[in-house]
Amino acid sequence: MEEKEGGEKIKRKGLSAERIAKRMLSSKGYNIVALNHKIDAGGENIAEIDILAEKDGNMYAIEVKSGRANLSSIRQAYANAKLAGYKPLLICKKADEATKQAAKQLGVKIMEFSEYHLLLEPEELESIVKECMEEVMEEYGFLPYAMQLKKNEKKILKAIAEAKDFAHAAEMLKMDSDSLGKKLSSLSKKGVLPSRSLSFNDLKRCSSAILARNELMERLERIERELNKIKSMIG
Repeated sequence: MEEKEGGEKIKRKGLSAERIAKRMLSSKGYNIVALNHKIDAGGENIAEIDILAEKDGNMYAIEVKSGRANLSSIRQAYANAKLAGYKPLLICKKADEATKQAAKQLGVKIMEFSEYHLLLEPEELESIVKECMEEVMEEYGFLPYAMQLKKNEKKILKAIAEAKDFAHAAEMLKMDSDSLGKKLSSLSKKGVLPSRSLSFNDLKRCSSAILARNELMERLERIERELNKIKSMIG
């Protein structure tokens, strides 16, 4: 039990670090391209990059470490970036001089969370905390929309929730990946899905939560209609 709880705590800490890292990168002019980007070779997944981001025409493979950086994290950031063919960047809580020197020799750029926090005004920090909370609420389906889901929208969300990956979801819906991407973009503009980038696993969780919430609302509406019928019959 303790091991399980410890693992969940580490996972939550990592997700929080990634959320702050995304805000940090955006504030510095980076465009977030993808999250949890998988690197495949020979049909096998050999590595995963936390964040892919672009700035000034350069693509960066970004590793996010919630704690202090060490030589191992520098090597991981360097190796993953080389495999993907992008520039390496490591975001961490802190890095000592020896680690910074090793990073410099390997061409790994380091950003520290502490530097970012020190440059923030209180109002900016408050805004980031609020936005991070909104992201968490969105990911778990607590979205501020009031419209009913259409049949085709439910079908798309159901496919995403059940599929093993994006290509599988497109196959289940009998459409190509570009068409599915446009459908998801439309759902984001409508406010059904979050407008920011999500990994496929986050998209699956979000879709499942939205469907569950929508089903609950429909059941409550049916119950309310039945109660109103009973009231009218009694009255």
